[in-house]
Amino acid sequence: MYSMYRTCQWIAHARMNRFRTFSSVSEVIGQLVETGQLHGDVAQEQAARRLTRLEGALNSYDNNQLVDYFGERDRLESLDALRRKSLAQKETPIATVSGSDNASDDGGKGVEEPEFELPPPPNFKIPRGLYIFGEVGTGKSMLMDTFFAQIPISKKRRVHFHAFLQEVHQRIHNLKQQDLKSKGRDFHIDTSALNNPIIRVAKQLASEVSVLCFDELQVTDVADALILKQLFSTLFQYGTVVVATSNRPPTDLYEGGINRSYFLPFIDLLEHHCIVHQLKSSLDYRKLLSKDMDSFFFVGSESAEQLDDSFTRLLDGETETQMTLDVGFQRSLVVERAHPDGLVGRFKFEELCRRDVGAADYRAAAQRFRVVMVEDIPRLNLRQHNEARRFITLIDELYEHRCALICSAQHSSEDLFVNSHDDSSVPSALELKVGEAFGIDVAQSTGKTFGELASVRELSFAFQRASSRLSEMCSSKWWDQALSR
Repeated sequence: MYSMYRTCQWIAHARMNRFRTFSSVSEVIGQLVETGQLHGDVAQEQAARRLTRLEGALNSYDNNQLVDYFGERDRLESLDALRRKSLAQKETPIATVSGSDNASDDGGKGVEEPEFELPPPPNFKIPRGLYIFGEVGTGKSMLMDTFFAQIPISKKRRVHFHAFLQEVHQRIHNLKQQDLKSKGRDFHIDTSALNNPIIRVAKQLASEVSVLCFDELQVTDVADALILKQLFSTLFQYGTVVVATSNRPPTDLYEGGINRSYFLPFIDLLEHHCIVHQLKSSLDYRKLLSKDMDSFFFVGSESAEQLDDSFTRLLDGETETQMTLDVGFQRSLVVERAHPDGLVGRFKFEELCRRDVGAADYRAAAQRFRVVMVEDIPRLNLRQHNEARRFITLIDELYEHRCALICSAQHSSEDLFVNSHDDSSVPSALELKVGEAFGIDVAQSTGKTFGELASVRELSFAFQRASSRLSEMCSSKWWDQALSR
């Protein structure tokens, strides 16, 4: 489909506005096809036209009017709540709910109406976003990068969905800590929308961006699933437009997950505010293009020696050192072997994927090192779903940060992952037992819980993406692009 080196190089230039002479996503893609940097693909051209229409609708788009309106509404409601609280404290009898059998005879006053009146919401047209799904390696991320570079607004942000959710949880945690410090523990019984930390974080995000672009939207964790409806309801209400890519259609997100009934309203919300478009290309162009390239994915008995030689060359006479990277949440990641200037960090698979580490650790490494080395990668199947999930997250973070990658393993990247069809530990049909319908995570005959198996099933899709990205990231063309940044 496209030369990965040329395309990635072009994307980097586009981000610096060097291709602003083209007025739309379709024109940019067409120009790349004409110059031989892309091969024509009907499915990608259709998706590009969708993105071009959205690009036009977003010309000079800004959600500040809605943010200001709802901000003023919140301010007045907060003042009214304080007024009501003050009046209640002055009342001699204990106030009761208006209309109840025990309500006091106060002349029909009941609960007072608020002493303010807001004008109607502004007549503001919010464009529908776009949700693009399809097989791995078909150019979804490339199209997203092109779209993001072209939309002519400043309040925009592109982020991997996993990193976004982690940031949201961090913000929620920070707000709760601030409330605890300033208002004490009694404040936590307040369940009003004004003080809901999820809604408050959504308001923060809406004030920061008018357009949110998500790469690889998937949901595997119940903690994420349960907050998405509240979070995105507010984002959409405040005029934030969402554009996302995924390997799965919205209806298949969090399929079989524990308490999925609480997640379903998010799917309805997503489909209402985003046009769903399937990218129907089935070829994995990343693997096709990297198939005959020199590779930094070392396999077999000589892989350890090849890895050592590469590390020595990258040190270039410098003495390797130990580093400690700040991860956040008062955590750190120790890197036992690294270039003193941060060119390369070397890790064993067990250090990154068999310990209590996660996306924040991998992001810290990706931000610190231009080259990451991972040695002794085993063959992974669904029995090792925790290790596999960590490794896939690692690959996604390194890919997002355009890091160069060197790996050693006993199997090629195409044979590194064994999906559920080759693993007898995962039944062909999940067993639904009494209790799951009530949100109880019950065990199956394999010993795994229903929620675990649902999450494991998602890995078969993630395996394909990770294998594809490994082939690309270890290719010499990717290296040329990564090290020329």
